[in-house]
Amino acid sequence: MYSVLFSKIEFGMDLIVERLKEFVKPNYKVAIFPWAFPVEITSEEFEKEYFPVNGRRYNKYYTELKKIGISKENIRVCNPYKDNKNDLIEVIQNSEILLFPGGNPEMLFKKVLHDIELIYYIKHYKGIIIGESAGSELQLKRYFITAKNNYYKYFAFYDGFGVLDDPFYVDVHSINNNRYLSKLQTVANDKNKKVYAIFDNGALIYNRDSSKLEIFGNVLTFVPKE
Repeated sequence: MYSVLFSKIEFGMDLIVERLKEFVKPNYKVAIFPWAFPVEITSEEFEKEYFPVNGRRYNKYYTELKKIGISKENIRVCNPYKDNKNDLIEVIQNSEILLFPGGNPEMLFKKVLHDIELIYYIKHYKGIIIGESAGSELQLKRYFITAKNNYYKYFAFYDGFGVLDDPFYVDVHSINNNRYLSKLQTVANDKNKKVYAIFDNGALIYNRDSSKLEIFGNVLTFVPKE
């Protein structure tokens, strides 16, 4: 069971593509959950404007998945307004990879936990989970968002899916700014837990069975200090 964490998949995938090919087979089925939109939309808006097949957002993820051998016929885009709970449970159980794109993490969390009640099936999923930005953060049991990245422009902690049961924290879209990085060190100290700052050109692969973490590209590690 692997979790892949990106800030930006289009910058991070090339760093790990050869590693992913070691455990991803070309016939693997991928379920994409692009539910982190800013505000509620309709099913029609979702399919025709926000994430249409062959649209800009779809092509971004297909371009990266194609690098590891995934074909379009094995990609399923899940619609939170049209697909019912039983259909989505079946999709999850019949997919080898779940992909959670970036965007508004609270919307994605709301859809999964409250609206469709899929949290159990995601938390206990045995396959590969690929997350980008919000989709990376939400894999954790608890995560934080810096003021720079938060829609509400303040630092805060939130509940995630709990796929990763608090082995560490991650920061996404990290920047080389002394004040910003100092805040990450403070989080590591206060919570007595490592913080991995994933820059846009960085990536992590975490083996959920062995708890082994692999670091690729531009990632800083903040170790708690007494």
